[in-house]
Amino acid sequence: MKFLFTFNVTKLKMAKKQTSKPAVKYNEPKPETQAKVQDTAPRYAVDLGSRIPPFLIYAGILSVISLIIYINSIANGYVLDDVMVLKDNTLVTQGAKAIPELFRTPHMRGYLIIPNDMYRPLSLVMFAVEYSLFGLSPGISHFINILTYIGCVLVFFAFMDRFFDRKKTALAFVCALFFAVHPIHTEVVSNIKSRDELLCFFFAFLSLNFFVDFMEGRKSFSALAFGAIAMFLSYLSKETVVTFIAIVPFLFFLVKNRDMRKGIMISGATLLVTAIYLVIRAAILKEYNANQPTPVEFIDNALAGAPSAIIKFGTEILIMGYYLRMMFVPYPLISNYSYNKVPFVGLGDVWVIITLVAYLTLVYVAVTQFLKDRKNPWTFGVLFFLATISLFSNFPFLMGAEIAERFTFFASAGTCILMAMAFEKWVLRSENNDITSLNKTLPVGVLALICIPFAGYTFVRNFDWKSNATLYRADLAKSPNDSRLNYYLGTAMAEGVYDSEPDTVKKHEIDKESIEHLQKSIAIYGDYTEANAEIGRVFYRERMMDSAMKHDLKALQINPNHVTGNNNLGSVYLTLGRYPEAIALFRKTVTLDPKYNYAYFNMARAYMQLKNYDSAIINFRLTLNFNPNNIDAQQECGMAWYYKLNWDSAATYFKAALSLNPNDANAVNNLGAIYLNNKKYPEAIQYFQKALSINPNYINAGSNLAKALFFSGQYPQAIQ
Repeated sequence: MKFLFTFNVTKLKMAKKQTSKPAVKYNEPKPETQAKVQDTAPRYAVDLGSRIPPFLIYAGILSVISLIIYINSIANGYVLDDVMVLKDNTLVTQGAKAIPELFRTPHMRGYLIIPNDMYRPLSLVMFAVEYSLFGLSPGISHFINILTYIGCVLVFFAFMDRFFDRKKTALAFVCALFFAVHPIHTEVVSNIKSRDELLCFFFAFLSLNFFVDFMEGRKSFSALAFGAIAMFLSYLSKETVVTFIAIVPFLFFLVKNRDMRKGIMISGATLLVTAIYLVIRAAILKEYNANQPTPVEFIDNALAGAPSAIIKFGTEILIMGYYLRMMFVPYPLISNYSYNKVPFVGLGDVWVIITLVAYLTLVYVAVTQFLKDRKNPWTFGVLFFLATISLFSNFPFLMGAEIAERFTFFASAGTCILMAMAFEKWVLRSENNDITSLNKTLPVGVLALICIPFAGYTFVRNFDWKSNATLYRADLAKSPNDSRLNYYLGTAMAEGVYDSEPDTVKKHEIDKESIEHLQKSIAIYGDYTEANAEIGRVFYRERMMDSAMKHDLKALQINPNHVTGNNNLGSVYLTLGRYPEAIALFRKTVTLDPKYNYAYFNMARAYMQLKNYDSAIINFRLTLNFNPNNIDAQQECGMAWYYKLNWDSAATYFKAALSLNPNDANAVNNLGAIYLNNKKYPEAIQYFQKALSINPNYINAGSNLAKALFFSGQYPQAIQ
């Protein structure tokens, strides 16, 4: 590996004559006299006389590397929660005009209403702008995620360069290089939804860069203002940056403490921005009643059902060990960790003890290095890791997930600093390395030994994120006893894969595989409500009514207010002819969720069977209020009016159905029936003939055509 940069020949010659040198503390400015010698020394360019600043060279290299290892993610589709924040989000898909409302509403308001929502508008605003410019294009969204990630790498590089007072650009580059290729970041980059995490990191480190500029006096108070604005934008992206209320004072009082007054101002600005965000967040969530605390469910975080406090504490320590291992051995990568991927353990478990020793060692290194030199990067790296990972430790409160790779995104920056410091100490073996230090065989070899496997695994892992089915299938092979992964794959097969398969025989095979995974999910955790409801739905589609009823009843036994479970059991009763019981379940469904349009449609069908056409029409209309393009609702509402002998209203709905699909033989035949009943035989004949041209085997249309021909006196044609 060879880079283009300039170096100081005089400095290199002097270095050869030195036999010893005094200890140099980190971040200490060199004596002015030495600086003057360096400034006046002749400078020469390596290779072709290039005079490009080394920082820009390294920034370009980092950008290219980041782009190459994630470029294959552009071919991926929408995965996991992407549909919630973009594809099916009713606010985001309004485009840029929804931006004011996105700033005024909770995070998930455009997809669903939940009692404990968040306030993260910035990523949604970006998605709305993307939708206005490009429509629904997962490739564009993935590419923007890559560009945002490159921005994260570069602001981290810029901060580390400032952290080392711009005297160790090569070491800052190594920090950022480890960060750029680290496989633990694939979830954040390949999952479009995690744009919020990327933006949070980008603006958080951008704010640190501005604050360092302010501390060093290069840009006066404008740098402080820009730093505060960047910090606020980080909060608008995601709350993860809240850990910076501890990191910022540590950094600017103990590490970059050139001016105590400025340190106070920087810390004060951080606290002020935090307070402003929290006030806005609380007001918006309160207005929408989205600030209600809700208990964490066992399937989301098994710690919620730990057998005892001691076992819960031991398992929490074990989880911290998982995070530490991920930092240095990021294999295998899994999109979900739920029961029973992480076992319950006590304090005597060997891995709990190893984890405690590892963290105590980290604390010991941080403290001892701090006592030697409070500006030591080892201390900052350890404390940055501990501060940022503590937010997801489950100690202060249970997280919505027991463990997740995305939770490590900020913390990985701290471990990348530690890896770079170890690289300097044991590979470069000098604290005074300059730009030329990486142009040697040993440093290049060690970097290649670390970065090539990291980058290769990252590149390969991106392929798993192509779709829900590919992701869950890949991860289930690594974690076969995870209840939720089995549920996820079963659901992905029963929905996305099933819907995209036109062959009926293959659809049946897909349902069989889906049932297998869902049954295993339930075998691992029998009280999994969602898995029981989903397998009940698949059994219903396969017309296995006894099995469908069994699992729907189980879902409602676990949670009587489960919306989908009530609707699904109602559908079973509707098919079995138990119409009053079905209607009662559909009514409960819409009481629990007034926007659940499938229940209105099913309830209307039940009323049709009871010949209660007025109630059927009311519920068909409610269905069409949510989705005017529901062709089945248009057709069947027309039939309800038809049975009430209201030909005009029936014709209105049949024509609406026909406008949605001009080749719908049913709609064409039904309109013909309206003209037949009104004794408008020529018009009726035309519609019946059209229905038969669409479907020559449509017996009802043929029978109706014969009647129309007979009543119009065309007997030979009627006989034919």
